[in-house]
Amino acid sequence: MKKINRKHLRWFIPLIIYYIFMAITLRTYWTYAYSRAVDAKENEIAFDVETALDNIDFSVESATARIVQIAEAFSLYTPIYNKNQITLLLKNMVEETDLSHALVCDLDGVGYDMDGRDVNIGDESYFDDVTAEYSRGGVGMILPDGQTEMDSEILIVCGLTYTDKTKGYLITKIPIIHVSDQLFKDKYIANRSDIVTIDGDIISFGHGKKRSGEKGVTRQKLWNDLPAGISKDTIKLSISQKNVYMSDIPDYGYVIVVPFKNMAGAVVTFITENEMMQMVDQSLQPLRYAFLWSIVSSLLLVVMIYIANVISNYIEKRRFEKNFAEAERDVVTGLMTRASATRAIDSYLSENDDRRGLMFIIGLNKSDDEDKEDIFTGERLKEFSRSLERGFRATDILGRLSDKEFLVFLKDIHEEKDVRKQTDHMQMFLHDVKVTDGERELSANAGAALFPDSGKNATDMLNAAESALLRSREDGIGMLSF
Repeated sequence: MKKINRKHLRWFIPLIIYYIFMAITLRTYWTYAYSRAVDAKENEIAFDVETALDNIDFSVESATARIVQIAEAFSLYTPIYNKNQITLLLKNMVEETDLSHALVCDLDGVGYDMDGRDVNIGDESYFDDVTAEYSRGGVGMILPDGQTEMDSEILIVCGLTYTDKTKGYLITKIPIIHVSDQLFKDKYIANRSDIVTIDGDIISFGHGKKRSGEKGVTRQKLWNDLPAGISKDTIKLSISQKNVYMSDIPDYGYVIVVPFKNMAGAVVTFITENEMMQMVDQSLQPLRYAFLWSIVSSLLLVVMIYIANVISNYIEKRRFEKNFAEAERDVVTGLMTRASATRAIDSYLSENDDRRGLMFIIGLNKSDDEDKEDIFTGERLKEFSRSLERGFRATDILGRLSDKEFLVFLKDIHEEKDVRKQTDHMQMFLHDVKVTDGERELSANAGAALFPDSGKNATDMLNAAESALLRSREDGIGMLSF
């Protein structure tokens, strides 16, 4: 059964864990940074809206104070006999304030304006609100109908009592700027931003919205078109307590309520998540670059670590090979090293001219689904060396030439029958090698050389046997060649 190569797991698993941790960290920090950017943008919008409302508040407050003052003066006049004085006062009042128009009328809505033109507003739908609220005096604001101007207007109404005890109304108009047109057209983005009263009546629709009073549009309440997740009570509480309110709306975006300081109303702004992302995108750009650099730098770090590991392995291998060549015994298997085996063979051959010998070089092979490090582990090499020691005589010279090649030198072997016998023995040994590892198949090839036929010394024989080993591998796994 083909085994799975798991060497890469030593790299991939730590890398995967590292990048998962890095992704979680970056995601957490991005969420935090985005939340901070949204908070900053909400506060910036609220401040700018509040500044705009201060101007409206000041305009309405100044106009209201002047209206009350004029109403007190009217208590000395009658609407019929003092028309010239009244129209002059109305005209001066409009010129001195932000009022756009002013008129006086009786309880039926009949009267004249600041230019002395006769008017009759008794049929206007808002006149019912006037009579209901101010027939006994007082001053306050109501919403007009029939607006077609680009600027919305509200009515400031004051109940009058003339010197002849007759009653009437002083009705003025004052423009209310479109906060959405002023702030949300170029500087900010919002789905809608409306000026509303505490009862939810929309005084001024946001940019691009139809305003109450336009053809085919009736007076509307904000409560009729609220996104899910925000209640009218929350907005009313903010307006009544005159506290700025900012909050997330699940599955929608954000709401910002900025009340008037003096008037009983507020600007209510709804911003979708996509709109907020567009507004804070620029402020998050440096963080986006920082994230990109952290990812690139981490990749460079991994590459550098990998290169350092390759270099370290190469240096360690060279050091091992040097130590291996200089040592008498291999530290892993306990067999002779190449240098000590070469010396032992040369020493044996130099004792007299009649010395003979047969050399085998055994080369271990790895299977296609395993790499070198998996095959040539310390335990596997120890097991293989023990197989060699069990399979040959104690007087034979056994050595480890490299990480995957082993030496067997059989003394006093030269006769053809002895050579054939030892060759058959080696062939059986190569066959048995396949099952020495237990779980994984371990195969080997061998190359053979005879002394003195293949050379004059150990080095010559080693070269001849290594050449024979290469030929055996060309013939197939488990083969032996001379």
